[in-house]
Amino acid sequence: MSRSNPDLEAIVRSICDEYVRRWKTKGKKYISVPSFEQIYAEGCITPIELEYTLKNRLPILNKENSAIPPAIPLLPLSILRRLAIYMTKTLEIQVNWDHYEYWAWSAEVFRALENSSFLLKNLCERGVIDLLYLLFHISLSKLGYTPQTLEAAILNRVVDIVVSSHVKHVITNKFVIGIPIGAATFETVIKLISELYGDAKIKGKLEKATLGKALQIFENDVIPHLPQHLQSDIKEINTIIESIWRTYGSNWRKILINWRNKFMHGAKTWAPRAFAVYTNYVCLLLWHSISDEEYEQVKKKILIWKTHRSVDDCWGSYPPPI
Repeated sequence: MSRSNPDLEAIVRSICDEYVRRWKTKGKKYISVPSFEQIYAEGCITPIELEYTLKNRLPILNKENSAIPPAIPLLPLSILRRLAIYMTKTLEIQVNWDHYEYWAWSAEVFRALENSSFLLKNLCERGVIDLLYLLFHISLSKLGYTPQTLEAAILNRVVDIVVSSHVKHVITNKFVIGIPIGAATFETVIKLISELYGDAKIKGKLEKATLGKALQIFENDVIPHLPQHLQSDIKEINTIIESIWRTYGSNWRKILINWRNKFMHGAKTWAPRAFAVYTNYVCLLLWHSISDEEYEQVKKKILIWKTHRSVDDCWGSYPPPI
């Protein structure tokens, strides 16, 4: 096993780009859907899912080069800060296993830092941290096991019998619930960052601001004052949103606003991956608020605790549902 210094950023980028490319060129060979462009197929397990996701590729690459982390939680903070960008790229296709890994690890780390990391601590003090966790619970909710083994097929039959039909309906249609919760969480984080990093006049502007007004303030008056690397990542994820979901609005702000408004005001729309975009955007902002020192401290504690616990932790998020 070699241990050369790999370009982890390039590896992650290439895996995610290849995932999208494979789906676009070969996806229709493996799944039949009414509209491929609007596919919402969580749990759609194909050869592409098995070969071209970070969850499956990283362990293989780790065997070839031990310097490549075998799992998303073991990626360095510099990559985790940008991972939302690459996850949003793959949302052009569907919510896949990588999103579960990323969201679950994010939720675990954010909870561990809620009393110390500046931005997370402010969310706690304002009594809105539960909104963030609700979004993660919605995003991570699944019902049933990936049907790859006989045991999974048996367990799925049991789940089908014992789980309430109401619960089944909620989880199956979680993107409907996820959009307003995702938008509310996103708006809360955007406004908080604007208050904390903007000038004194911004707080007054935000008191009665709608999401549209808040995003306009964020873009014009706040982003230019953020650290340069965060500015660059925000602009990059905004560009991806515009390139994939242009039919929902002429720019990233209008796309995110239209998703929220169409659902909040009762208009019918089909935006199944919108909740995932909001979740990724929130993750990008929160990961950037965590320092290297904070992360290294809680990362070791979480991984040690997860390794030695003897029973499932009903409050934990990682590992995600299978």
